[in-house]
Amino acid sequence: MGEDREPLASADRISAEWLSLREAADAAAREPTRPEVAALLAELRPTTVVDVGCGTGAGGRWLLPLLSGDPGWLLLDHDPDLLADTAERLAARGATGPVETREADVADLGAALDGAAGHTLTIASALLDLLTPSQVQELVHTCIRRSAPLLVALTVTGRMTADPGHPEDGLVTEAFNRHQRRGGRCGPDAVAVLTDAARGQGNPVRTWETPWRLGPDDAVLLRQLVEDRAAVAAEQLDAEGTAPADGAERARRWRDDRLGQLAAGRLHLEIGHQDVLVGRAGLEPATKRL
Repeated sequence: MGEDREPLASADRISAEWLSLREAADAAAREPTRPEVAALLAELRPTTVVDVGCGTGAGGRWLLPLLSGDPGWLLLDHDPDLLADTAERLAARGATGPVETREADVADLGAALDGAAGHTLTIASALLDLLTPSQVQELVHTCIRRSAPLLVALTVTGRMTADPGHPEDGLVTEAFNRHQRRGGRCGPDAVAVLTDAARGQGNPVRTWETPWRLGPDDAVLLRQLVEDRAAVAAEQLDAEGTAPADGAERARRWRDDRLGQLAAGRLHLEIGHQDVLVGRAGLEPATKRL
């Protein structure tokens, strides 16, 4: 893509602490998909797994027990701090194939796939919403051109449901979703962008619902989620400076009410995510570029 390639849309650093905090919820959300994903991987039998935006490698660790053979791993992330111990964590979980880490992002995926031998599977987790539509389209097209199925996990959908309900749930959710689209990012539209790009190239798409279902047993994650979501919504409403004029203050009251419910063991939140597979299992490696 050359020197004028589009940089990764998110300049934000995602902390290792947040990624570790959410790992159990991610695994629980994906658990119902395990039998079908395992069957697909048994058909594909990848010799290399390329993890784009790997973070701490949680997506690869979840996938590892479902893989047969000893596939090699190529872990890509633009944050060198997050890459530091991903290879060790993967090996500790039982990976026996070679593991390589590379400071790179979605713009470097084509070169990474060109250097991979045999059947390649590309994976990504909690990444798409941070990308622009053109980056998502390029991600899809890069995998399609190289006959590398793409498995994308835990993309946010913009949906939040809560028990008990709260009169400001809609205000906070809508402001949060608008903030997720800042700077041209896909935010909660990412799965639709991915699906349109894949089907436009005549490729099948398989989708699974993988929502977080959080309750009192997830109190630490729930607290962080409530605080972050309220802060982002208030920031967005302050920046917009439009009706409702007291929107930011209402978002902060939502936070206080929700934290009170959490302390009383009464708060349950469901946060929508989807997993998506683009391409067919069992594809032969591409013999020519489109």
